[in-house]
Amino acid sequence: MRESVSDRMQELIIEGQLITKNTYLIEWGAAFRKWRLGCLNILERTFGKESDAYTSFSNITQASNNEVWVPYGIAVLEAAREIIEKGFLYKIEHLISADLFDSVLEQAEHLLSEGHKDPAAILGRVVIEQTLKQIAEREGIELAEKVKLSTINDTLKKEKVYDKIKWRLIQSNIDLGNYVAHGDFDKYNNKQVEEMLNWIRKNLMSL
Repeated sequence: MRESVSDRMQELIIEGQLITKNTYLIEWGAAFRKWRLGCLNILERTFGKESDAYTSFSNITQASNNEVWVPYGIAVLEAAREIIEKGFLYKIEHLISADLFDSVLEQAEHLLSEGHKDPAAILGRVVIEQTLKQIAEREGIELAEKVKLSTINDTLKKEKVYDKIKWRLIQSNIDLGNYVAHGDFDKYNNKQVEEMLNWIRKNLMSL
């Protein structure tokens, strides 16, 4: 079973790479949607719909037919496939998260180095969101099915998981992620995104 899942993911990785090379095709949008649904299907069946692998891929590729997001969806697949190859399947969330988040963060850092601050910022926000949700789960804190990221941050402070200083730092990075999600691209700059990604790597992952 592990081999069949790994093989299927490899097929989807190759398919995604081909899609990125053929963005001029009229039927590109249909190819993208078919590929995205196939990826979501294998991630859901392998890790579950609430897993970081599934939700991260879904968030990263939800930007409709914008080809800029495809390589970052591929990065999630590659990280998930590596976990499978190592023999870790189903519900080992902390192991999946460590490798997956590191892969996504590396993609964000590379994207920023190429001058693309906006997708880099939203990738950072994805890591923050999934990390805070995992912290809440770790601490036995129940969250609503649909809850704002700032509400999760408020709840963790209220439950004394971390202090007001850490809450404020987290909120400032959430705000930056919200700017790009709402299309307010002029409200932040490359330096702020760089600081956000550095903070995630040095501080958030160790909470």
